[in-house]
Amino acid sequence: MSQEVTHTFRARHRLAAAPLLGILLVALIVRGIMWVALPRQGLISDEGEYLSAAWWLAQGRGFAWHQGYLWTRAPLYPLFVAAHLRLFGDGLAAIAGTQTALSLLNILLIHVLARRITPPALHIAPYLAAFFAALYLPFAIYSQLLLSETLYMSLLPGGVLALTASSPTRRHQLAADMLAGVLLGLATLTRSQTLFVLPLIAGWLAFARRDHHGPALRSAATFTIAAALTIAPWTIYNSRTYGGLVPVDTSGAFNLLLGAQTAHDGARRDASTRDFVLAMFPERGTTPPARTCLPHPGPQPDQAARQTAMIREGICLIADRPLAFASKSLAELIDFFQINYTGAERFTSGFSTGRLPIWFVVATFLLDDTLYVLSLPLAVLGWALVRHHSSAASDLRSLIGIWLAFNVLLAPLLFAINRFRVPLLPFVFILAAIAVDALIRHRSDLAAALRTRHGISYAGLAVALTLTAATPHAYLEPRASGSDSRWASYLGPYPSSLAITGIAITARPLALNDARFLAALQSGDLARAESILRAGSVGRDTSRLGPALIAARRGQYRDALALLPSPDTMAATGDVYGSVVRGDLLRSLGDDSGARAAFTPYYVDSANPVQWAWDWLHPAPSRSIDLGGNLDLGYIAGCYLGEGDAAERTTYRWCTSGAMLRFPGAGRTHPQRIVFTVDGRGWPADLQPTPPVHVLVGGDTIGAITPDRSGPRAFELPLPATSEGADVVIELRGASFVPDAARYLSQQSEHVTGQVQRLMVRLDRVEIIP
Repeated sequence: MSQEVTHTFRARHRLAAAPLLGILLVALIVRGIMWVALPRQGLISDEGEYLSAAWWLAQGRGFAWHQGYLWTRAPLYPLFVAAHLRLFGDGLAAIAGTQTALSLLNILLIHVLARRITPPALHIAPYLAAFFAALYLPFAIYSQLLLSETLYMSLLPGGVLALTASSPTRRHQLAADMLAGVLLGLATLTRSQTLFVLPLIAGWLAFARRDHHGPALRSAATFTIAAALTIAPWTIYNSRTYGGLVPVDTSGAFNLLLGAQTAHDGARRDASTRDFVLAMFPERGTTPPARTCLPHPGPQPDQAARQTAMIREGICLIADRPLAFASKSLAELIDFFQINYTGAERFTSGFSTGRLPIWFVVATFLLDDTLYVLSLPLAVLGWALVRHHSSAASDLRSLIGIWLAFNVLLAPLLFAINRFRVPLLPFVFILAAIAVDALIRHRSDLAAALRTRHGISYAGLAVALTLTAATPHAYLEPRASGSDSRWASYLGPYPSSLAITGIAITARPLALNDARFLAALQSGDLARAESILRAGSVGRDTSRLGPALIAARRGQYRDALALLPSPDTMAATGDVYGSVVRGDLLRSLGDDSGARAAFTPYYVDSANPVQWAWDWLHPAPSRSIDLGGNLDLGYIAGCYLGEGDAAERTTYRWCTSGAMLRFPGAGRTHPQRIVFTVDGRGWPADLQPTPPVHVLVGGDTIGAITPDRSGPRAFELPLPATSEGADVVIELRGASFVPDAARYLSQQSEHVTGQVQRLMVRLDRVEIIP
């Protein structure tokens, strides 16, 4: 009989596990698609900062990178990334792989949490909660990003599970409390705002355990001590490194100042807040903002002092205009629940150009925005149902309530972005799943819950959240013809999610035809390129620059110039690509001074359109490249903004591994020589020895050069024979380093801001000689 019972138990266990395994498989497929097909254009948000700090850690330089940055960071995620870089090298695939595993773990934790809080009759709800998390697109996307969300969302549910564990003895209960303290301490070392919720959790423990094993205060004390011991070593390190008390990081002080300044001035101006902080760095020489609430403190010796100054200025601004801050916070509260379609973490910028694949646009609308908008009111109904069933894990219910309320109240005090609501969504999906299960199979239970004393309040809150997030009323907004809607979020006129989805799908053929035009142009099939232009379904830049590019390929440079907008129009509109094409045409005509004038306006320089010029231009034949000399666009790829040495009257560009140099028409049927003038002085002194740079032609290595740290030096290598007049393309490969925060902050425009520079070699000049 006992064997039959065991067999039956195992069969039921397998039957219960099968749906969960299927859900995890779906989650893995969604994350796998994001791994290979996420429409990235570079690093976004805080990715560049995390990666830079992690590289310094991986190279044994500690947390020194943040010494020169606007704020300091919690340490756990940079350490997580650094460990992968140390073990697996430059590639980021290992990080994405680990985070994908953590994302799957998070789905399991959501399932277990849902089982604990769900009323027994609603046994489908835990699977639904896991399914929602598996499908939710941001969870899949974050597993591929260098952001802390995935790691954080693995620690947070684990801590909540430990706090609500049902332990048979006092010893087991204290062990669970200790584990919860460690996990939530680690969560605090991942995202510092968790520090402020720890006292609330300790208070909750003291209250929730008053009828459990032993004194309630013992549980609260055990949790608090475990969390404090987890955080304290980092706090001590901070105090020694940054010159004063910094419990976790100083990013909260910066966000406080930014939020206060936004409220005080009535507009968000990040540059003013940045200048306030940068002016406190003695070596930066940044001019502080003209208007401050308190006198600007001037240069400060360390990050702790800068933290104090930011907090004092933020509090002063709030005290000066408290009603403005309250009004701003209310507006941020509404924004917190609404959809910001072009938020950086959504990878939807450039939707009107057709850049986004249709499958990604549809997935964003359905698996991000629609799932989110539906889950909000359903979560309120789920909360009503759980509260109605007093037997359904009241401790866990109250703890989730504390977490939800804390985040909803905290975010508007700073500013609301898509990322700030992500830690709420595991619990939102759990509650929404409970409501869906009840609507499908137990509608009478849900109706009974809504007929209670608080039922009307829950129904009202569900309606309010629906209107806030879905905004069907935006269609009724009074506005001028052609103007953007200020009310729209999910529904409504532009910029609603629905409206932008339609625009992005309609625009997709434009980007595909742009790619076909570029391919025809690069292959020299000018008839095909003209045919694509005549059809008319191309993007704006291709439409206005395409005729000039075709004429240039035919050698009709003056005719091509006449097809471009005037220089005054380009200057007035900041036309980067038009100016680059004009510069290339003038260079081809031998007008070097005119070409320099076209290549060097601020708006061109700050965009550093090196890759665009490499892809789109067919520059004049040349046997030498003066890097950074204002005539190198089109001849180089993989190099950063030019820089000069005024004393030596020399220009340079730093290039990264994989950089390319193109010498049109320089090929000869006999061997030649190639000469590199390289300045090795930029390599950090603590990174020894200077690694070699390998030079490749056609994928074959022709030699290596090792920059001299004492100054510029010329290196000569043999260049193999090729067909007469062929283009000679050189590839450079080697080890690289990440520069300090000052260089990261010096990036000048939205085209390059936040992109990590991986510096390999500093080139002055490269030329081919007989």
